Amino acid sequence: METNKVLGQLLDRLSGQWAIHLGSRVPRTELYEARIASSKPSLGFFILLISSAVIATLGLVSNSTAVVIGAMIVAPLMDPILSLAFGLAVSDGKLMRRSAVTIGFGVFAVVGTACLISWGLGISHVESEITTRTSPNLIDLGIAIAAAVAGSFSMTRKQLSNSIAGVAIAVALVPPLCVSGIGLTLGSEMVAVFGRGTVAGLTNQIAEGSFLLFLANLIGITVTSLVVFLLQRYGSLRSCWRNLLVWLGLLGLLSLPLSSALHDFSVRYQMDAVFGRFKAGRLQRVSIVQRNPRLWEKVRLLYSNVSVVDNKARLDLVLSAPEDIFDQSIMNRVNQQMLKRAKGFGLDDLDVNISVIPNHVYKFDN
Repeated sequence: METNKVLGQLLDRLSGQWAIHLGSRVPRTELYEARIASSKPSLGFFILLISSAVIATLGLVSNSTAVVIGAMIVAPLMDPILSLAFGLAVSDGKLMRRSAVTIGFGVFAVVGTACLISWGLGISHVESEITTRTSPNLIDLGIAIAAAVAGSFSMTRKQLSNSIAGVAIAVALVPPLCVSGIGLTLGSEMVAVFGRGTVAGLTNQIAEGSFLLFLANLIGITVTSLVVFLLQRYGSLRSCWRNLLVWLGLLGLLSLPLSSALHDFSVRYQMDAVFGRFKAGRLQRVSIVQRNPRLWEKVRLLYSNVSVVDNKARLDLVLSAPEDIFDQSIMNRVNQQMLKRAKGFGLDDLDVNISVIPNHVYKFDN
């Protein structure tokens, strides 16, 4: 006993009496009142939300990551979603309905604002800030779940309330809705921009894909926050088990397309690793290049994009090369090489589109 006491005193002295502080929970009545207030559609809520939508849309159009992050901080859409989860936990039908209506009007306001801006600017092409939000998968759902744990738990601890801004950045509710609004004005055909050039005809359901990302965030946050509130004993499982089952069912249904998209994401990542070897300094690792290294050392990869849907892939490459360096036979061999590698990944089919931008050097001896 004496030995344990001495060791304990020594440990306290070395660590400065370090210990985990569990903190006190926010009283149930106080949290209830805060969630009721957040579920009501105030003027300030819509001013902030529309301002966030304007910032996010302009950031997406200008391909500015910093501006999009700023829009995430301004957006107040997380509040009514947490109110919905709290209403589900305490089985308050009025709070659930009011929160759901506020979320619905918020979604309509963001999508409508993005549509108007996109239509007014005459947007005809998209860049990476938009395209990266059109193919959600289980990774995005995992991010939403982790963010929901942080957000809902922060609301139960006053000393953690400053973490909400970071949660808003992590989960990104408004940008996917803005992408949906932009997509509604573009249709299913888009033009992707790389550097100072473009690749036309890249088919992608922008509005549908980005809205699926929003749904993944919405359902993931709601279900996870509901569980966190129950674990914090703000509600009773006996009274809300039906709500929990319904939302778990929605989460299961959502996981089906997201899991399929995760497989496509994995294949796309592997293909990017292979076809990215056309970049300078790594050409020698590709078998088609090894057969004629002097030819390929004059070639530069400007852009590459791989999209995989339902185990079918499309590869777009843009190469810069001297005039007349390629002929049909070389391109046929490139296509066969890439098709062979795609089959090795288990893909059913591969469409290859190669654009060659010729360069020519003019010399003047004056």
